[in-house]
Amino acid sequence: MWPFTRRYEVSDQTIDWLRDSFDWAIRLGLLTTRTPLVTLSKEFFTAPSSRSPDFAACLVRDIQRILGIAQAEIDVLPLDQIDARFRHDYQSLAAIGGTWQGDGNAAVIHYSRDHLDQPMTFVAILAHEVMHHVLRGLPDLPPGGAEAEELSTDLHCITMGFGLFQLAGAEAVGWSGYLRQPTRAHALAMFLRLRGLDEAKALSALPPRSAGLLRASLAWIDRHDPGLRGRLV
Repeated sequence: MWPFTRRYEVSDQTIDWLRDSFDWAIRLGLLTTRTPLVTLSKEFFTAPSSRSPDFAACLVRDIQRILGIAQAEIDVLPLDQIDARFRHDYQSLAAIGGTWQGDGNAAVIHYSRDHLDQPMTFVAILAHEVMHHVLRGLPDLPPGGAEAEELSTDLHCITMGFGLFQLAGAEAVGWSGYLRQPTRAHALAMFLRLRGLDEAKALSALPPRSAGLLRASLAWIDRHDPGLRGRLV
């Protein structure tokens, strides 16, 4: 008997898109046997305290290194916005976490200062913007084409190891960005099963609601798509 009383929250159409997207990422070398599950630790990040003026730029350099584009010329600047303490609700730019603008190998990322003290969210935002640079440099569009650019950018943060930040970062600030949280959880479960990684590390790094979604996704995959396990070990 199916162990959940409620209907699974990710549609068949979305799961088909996720499968196609993971296959595309493997074919283009974005997801390999060496792709790590990135965590908020010194193993991956060298950036100083968030109070440092070059904190955001250092984080972007770390993300570039993890994603294999360390040589890309990316400037990092804060968005021009009023401090959150002095804004009215209708002036809030909290939904604009960051932007990317690029031309060839050069680009600029602008970021909101609102999330400097929310490390999971801030890394998720910056990884999304750096991922724009990764995807724009490829010869082939992801499944869904140009119309799905933002969805694909969120997704390939997960295929390239930043799934914990995608899930936990969105939950921390109460928004889901471009992908829905259940979709992110399913993608992270696919990543863990494909890489043959123990889910305990991932679950312990997530807040309760995200951890619950990931457990449900892992159980769904183990029941309905067991062939994923260990394909990339």
